[in-house]
Amino acid sequence: MTMTNSQITIRKGSILVYRVFDVGEEINLAMAEKLLLSLAEPARLRLVTDLRKAIIIKEAPIIAELAGEKLELGGKPMDASVTAKIWDYGVMSITLKFSIPEGCQWQELVALSTVMENSPQLDKLALDRKNLLAAQLASATKNPGGWPIAEDYITYCIEKFEGAESPAELLHKADIAALILAESRDELSSQTKNHIIEHALQYSKSDLAVVDWNSALLVDNEMPKDVADTIEFCLTHLLVMRHYDNMLDAKLSTLYDSMDARNQQGFFRRMLSDFYSRMEEDAAQKYIEFSEFITRVENSLKTVGDSYLATIFRLAGHEFRFHEWQQSVDRKMSTLERIAQLLQGELTAMRSHWLEIIIILLIAIEMIPLIEYFKKF
Repeated sequence: MTMTNSQITIRKGSILVYRVFDVGEEINLAMAEKLLLSLAEPARLRLVTDLRKAIIIKEAPIIAELAGEKLELGGKPMDASVTAKIWDYGVMSITLKFSIPEGCQWQELVALSTVMENSPQLDKLALDRKNLLAAQLASATKNPGGWPIAEDYITYCIEKFEGAESPAELLHKADIAALILAESRDELSSQTKNHIIEHALQYSKSDLAVVDWNSALLVDNEMPKDVADTIEFCLTHLLVMRHYDNMLDAKLSTLYDSMDARNQQGFFRRMLSDFYSRMEEDAAQKYIEFSEFITRVENSLKTVGDSYLATIFRLAGHEFRFHEWQQSVDRKMSTLERIAQLLQGELTAMRSHWLEIIIILLIAIEMIPLIEYFKKF
């Protein structure tokens, strides 16, 4: 007999609510660590697994424990512990951790997920903590401010449960899709449910990972911190890709508008202006900046072998559409490079025109004495 959601009981677990922010171009972690000593004792994050070393972070982030807060979610008081991770490429991730009430039924957890997905309290709490910490780290941040858009995500971690013999049975005995999609009102179709759980992963019989673009379910008899950290790291990369895609859009739009306005000017006005020189320099500089940044982010984490964490990283990247964002950034980078080359060609042509004009003027000047001489006859 198929078990209903009400027969699945959570005995121990937690909910990790992520908000990932861009706070600047780059953060000096050594300087940030000194600044944070007055706030909390920072520690370096290490993504380590007992299986074998699978994740290598070139520059691990600083972790800071921030002040928690008591919130009322779904009519129930819940304590939120708050953790911040500061990454050297200008990103700050805020994690709000809630304990799942012992004895929570599966359907109650689904209802709580709906509340959390739509709670402005969580957004405000994360934003307030980010703003406070970003202000404290302003002197360690290059070009502080950042992009106003944030990435959000929720990871449900279940350590102990009743109503199913193993994590694998939860795939058939609990509505995991409803939890992942925070859907407590409508009954999801079989097609939707199958789409969510078709990429479920297991390293052993005691664990389970279901990762989607919106949220993830991690089941393990111990807190699956390494897997959760890997997903969080992917979120920071997603934010960076979206940010630079947006920056490239803005830069290309500015270049197009400037070139259109420039083409409407007269020939001699264009000749006398340093527009092409400035625009070519700006386009080339931006291309170099974007290239250096993308390379730094791509090199910040490497996967080794085909271990479980490496597989989780690839799955999260697939769900977050890394490939599509990377293609978009690469395409716009190529466009920016071509524009820089075209402007360089235009600048060379303009200089050639100037040289031709100067030569003609010099010839004309040389002809003046000859003309005056012939006038005497």
